[in-house]
Amino acid sequence: MKVRCIASTGDKLLLSTINNSGDSPETRYPLKVGEVYIVYGQHIYKSVLSYLLIGTYENLPSWYPAELFEVVDSMLPMEWYYQYDAKSVLSAIWGYNELVLTGNHYDDLIEREDKAIRTFLKRKKEIDEYCE
Repeated sequence: MKVRCIASTGDKLLLSTINNSGDSPETRYPLKVGEVYIVYGQHIYKSVLSYLLIGTYENLPSWYPAELFEVVDSMLPMEWYYQYDAKSVLSAIWGYNELVLTGNHYDDLIEREDKAIRTFLKRKKEIDEYCE
């Protein structure tokens, strides 16, 4: 899946997204308006849909509110997985195997744990090849 950045500041987000994401209208994201990004995962956290991608000025993945993007290629990688739990603040997640099915990978990726980063980079390479 590919998305194009249409905004890179928090002032373009819905108030509900700002309240639930912990960001503010002054937040500046390391994204470039007009640039196309490959999505490596998606989640709904506190009712906010976000994409896992690598920003223009980053080397590692981060989660960004979907409102900052428009979808330009909606094809998902063939080996994506999905989980839903209405009772959790992370109510839905879909993406590569470890992101969805390995309980600690999601948190370890956010915490920048070495093993999680290595796994992400391996899956990134596969997804990049699929999306080209």
